[in-house]
Amino acid sequence: DLTLPQGEIIGIIGNNGAGKSTFARCLCGLDKKAKGMLEMDGASYDAKQRRHICYMVMQEVNHQLFTETVLDEVLISMEEPDTKQAEEILARLDLLPFRDRHPMSLSGGQKQRVAIASAIASKRSILFFDEPTSGLDYRHMKEVAAVLRQLSAEGVTVYVITHDLELLLDCCTDIIHFAQGNIAGQYPMDAGGLSRVCAYFMGSGA
Repeated sequence: DLTLPQGEIIGIIGNNGAGKSTFARCLCGLDKKAKGMLEMDGASYDAKQRRHICYMVMQEVNHQLFTETVLDEVLISMEEPDTKQAEEILARLDLLPFRDRHPMSLSGGQKQRVAIASAIASKRSILFFDEPTSGLDYRHMKEVAAVLRQLSAEGVTVYVITHDLELLLDCCTDIIHFAQGNIAGQYPMDAGGLSRVCAYFMGSGA
């Protein structure tokens, strides 16, 4: 039984195997074990219904790239395909020069950003990103952080599973800490939260 902030950027931390990705898949309704209800804006959503309001970018993005071009990858995520809007999203992630390239021909970091672009284009209410800065250099990490902050400003609830302390410090407003399949802590990224996050990363070697 968990109450989560809406329209914020929630960092999900914890050691490998702590349950972070399982939690994300269950909340999105993607896991066969997913049960329970999500209540938001006075409406309730079961696992099947949650798949229509959530979008998850998995850590292994190769499983989420299907089309022949980067532009088409973004367009298929849109309810109503809009080339101009898709190009604007690609530009925000420094991907517009690759619009006509095959997604599988890109570097790992570029593929990651294509998957993030598709998530943005979906306009879902809740977005999950599993290690979104994996393979990205510092500049592109900052671009992703800026995009996540903009999504939050637009009312989207963003969850970020990450071991990237710089990303957490750059954009996350709240933290959920998982340990051994349970929530070991939940707190805002105020001064106290910042101290707890830094203590965890310094102590765990994450």
